[in-house]
Amino acid sequence: MMASSAVMPGRVGIPAAPRLANELHAMVGRNTRVRANGLRFEQGGIPIRVCGVTYGPFALNSSDEPLPDPSVTEADFAMMRAASVTAIRIYHPPPAWFLDLATEYKLLVLLDVPCPKHLDFLESASTRKAAHQLVRSAVKSCEGKGCVLGASIGNEISPDIVRWYGPKKIARFLGELAEESRNVDADSLVTYASYPPTEYLELPFLDFVTFNVYLHDRLDFRNYLNRLVNISGNRPLVLGELGMDTIRHGEENQARFLLSHLKEASLAGAAGAFVFSWTDDWFTHGCQIQDWAFGLTKADRTPKPAYHVAADLFGRPVSSLLPKLPRVSVVVCSYNGAATLSQCLESLGKIDYPNYEVILVDDGSTDETPAICSRFPAVRTINQENRGLSAARNVGMEVATGEIIAYTDSDCFADPDWLYRLVDQLQSAGASAVGGPNLSPDDGPIAACVDASPGQPTHVLISDAEAEHIPGCNMAFRKEVLVALGGFDAIFRKAGDDVDMCWRLLDAGHKIAFAPSAFVWHHRRKTPKAYYRQQSGYGEAEAILARKHPSRFNSLGGAVWVGAVYGNGLNGIRFANPLVRAGRFGQGLFQMIYQPGPAHWAMLPSTFEWHVALLFVALVGLFWWPLLGLAGGMALLVAVVVCIQARQANLPLKYDSFLARIRIARLSWWQPLCRGWARYQSNGLRRANDSAVPLDRFHRTDPVRRYLVQNVDRSALLEAAGCELTHRGWVTYTGDGWTPNDLIVRCQSGGILNVVSTQEWYRDGWSQIAVRFRLNRKAWRWGAEATAAVSGVAGLFVAGVGQTTSAVVVGSAIACVAFGVWRLMFADARRSAGCAVAVFDITARRLGLTPHIPKREEDSHG
Repeated sequence: MMASSAVMPGRVGIPAAPRLANELHAMVGRNTRVRANGLRFEQGGIPIRVCGVTYGPFALNSSDEPLPDPSVTEADFAMMRAASVTAIRIYHPPPAWFLDLATEYKLLVLLDVPCPKHLDFLESASTRKAAHQLVRSAVKSCEGKGCVLGASIGNEISPDIVRWYGPKKIARFLGELAEESRNVDADSLVTYASYPPTEYLELPFLDFVTFNVYLHDRLDFRNYLNRLVNISGNRPLVLGELGMDTIRHGEENQARFLLSHLKEASLAGAAGAFVFSWTDDWFTHGCQIQDWAFGLTKADRTPKPAYHVAADLFGRPVSSLLPKLPRVSVVVCSYNGAATLSQCLESLGKIDYPNYEVILVDDGSTDETPAICSRFPAVRTINQENRGLSAARNVGMEVATGEIIAYTDSDCFADPDWLYRLVDQLQSAGASAVGGPNLSPDDGPIAACVDASPGQPTHVLISDAEAEHIPGCNMAFRKEVLVALGGFDAIFRKAGDDVDMCWRLLDAGHKIAFAPSAFVWHHRRKTPKAYYRQQSGYGEAEAILARKHPSRFNSLGGAVWVGAVYGNGLNGIRFANPLVRAGRFGQGLFQMIYQPGPAHWAMLPSTFEWHVALLFVALVGLFWWPLLGLAGGMALLVAVVVCIQARQANLPLKYDSFLARIRIARLSWWQPLCRGWARYQSNGLRRANDSAVPLDRFHRTDPVRRYLVQNVDRSALLEAAGCELTHRGWVTYTGDGWTPNDLIVRCQSGGILNVVSTQEWYRDGWSQIAVRFRLNRKAWRWGAEATAAVSGVAGLFVAGVGQTTSAVVVGSAIACVAFGVWRLMFADARRSAGCAVAVFDITARRLGLTPHIPKREEDSHG
């Protein structure tokens, strides 16, 4: 077991930032280039945190450069080194001596290319050509320099200009500049410095995302950072500018501001931040600026209090910023995961958190897992016979000594900052559980196609920091809550246990937080066969979940989510364009983009049920050939859907090709078939337990129940009846206020029973409750009309082409069979609805409600 004092020998009490800074300085000295790896930067394989300041522009020096003289710059760099600054951002291409000096002082440089952004810049061919030339020359001057963090191809294009040309034209122009940069230096990182008014710009070609954010309120700043990390995807987020003016707010307020905001930036997962600015000396637009003072130092380089605050925060490990460091137990469950287990355990041994243990539960593996475990003596290994994933996770829960239990899988490897980001979000949100994203490492072209295909494990978010579902490979719980809920349900042997636990937490009133920067790398399936096997397992899990949580599934067995599904994998087809809320006259300070939801109705041709219908029509078409045309049309719709999916898939640029799109189309075609077949094999469609309910066929003439009650509100009857129906297996929904229905009951064969109630009060607390039941017949009416239309068209076609009598008989028989099936389903729905009404009556009698028959009905009954 990893004891807290022996988990990370030598780390406790040693500042991590100076250690990383020293390693970074060594890398810069060897001209090792910076790489973007997931949500962070690496240099020479070492994770780095960018602790930066902006520098300039200044009045021209003696060499007509917008920089101080080299002697002043060298003194500035020495002060930066003393403050643990690791990077600087300049707003123009640097001269050679500047880069040499940065290399000598081991500082990374983010350079801005001053491209034009005035009103007519896209309409002038010469201006666009000059922008390309600026990018070429700027990147060429820095080619091969290890001190260069990257190049920004633009900075804060005005939202008015973006609205004038349209976001797509601006994005296309910036994409051309990014391509220009890579043509000069393929190893150079490319970014663009955006800001909240143009947050909606979609620039997938950037290597990392840069935002200039000036928000003085700490909570607003943290919430917005969570949003930025989410929309950054799998790329690092850099805060290009943040700061406070000391003329208007004072030096002490500036210091307090940086203390809170740099801390929040580190905890929220920003890969770096540049404080604006190094000094109050600022020269722009041909004049020296006198009416602001954002610098960490005054114009004469005298340090302000903010300088010392930044030096302290830049020199501290991020885990030391947490108010508490509770013990965490990391549980890894493995079954024949030897191929990736070593990488997983090695990454967990490098986690930057001072108080944690690692527990490996070997669930009866028959491969090399035991031998691998023997190479990690600090890991507590528990061997058991194969009992399934949930049982293994429960074993880890039982032996865990931490107050927080974090779970990951043996085919994952963790980011070094994984635990403290999970703990921070769990504590700050006051939640019972927390999770983060799982990113796909570069495992080759097939794995990249699998990652872009539907059905990948991902998270579902209600907001930027609150989740409805967190993936099992990256989730953590307070142990007391997990134990109180009885742990994971052992019925889930392969998958689905994470979904079940999340829904049980939410149903019990707990909150699930989301930490967008607490990520793990998750290897995707590397072969189509392994991918299909995974989807079959998910289908089996969906069948169990549908039986256990019927109200969270639709009639075809698909999960119904309240939040938005994130992740790189496909999630339906999108037809609508994104919407941007620009504010009045396009002057909103936070102009956010709203992605349209997927058109789930358009996915019908890809479902398992559609393929079954297609097969049936094709088989019947062998006897009555006109139906072969209908089968061909159905097959064509399948091809259209999978082609659209392949077109909309998100692929890395290096693997994006026509062959890759064809592969994704094939994976998208087979995925719902494997998943649907497994779901039906596992008996995913559950019937309500109505065997003990008196059979009461639902009649159109008997839609109302009336009860006389005293001092009882109708909500008590509705709640009790809803609970009883749910207990017996009916799927019930409470009215959301947008419709007049109080309850909605899903009956068999697709029937929907709408329940509406009212209450009329009399004297002495007596009242009458009236409940009306209506079976929604719209679907059945459509079914009858569709059957009649198909039969009529088929009859006209047969008559027009002069078919034989036998063909007419076959066609008529098909129409009769279809109509008969429709009638049987309708009868089943009516029977189920009648049983639901009977359950309502049983509940009313249990509550002591007296049935009330109006006077005219008493007379009619004699």
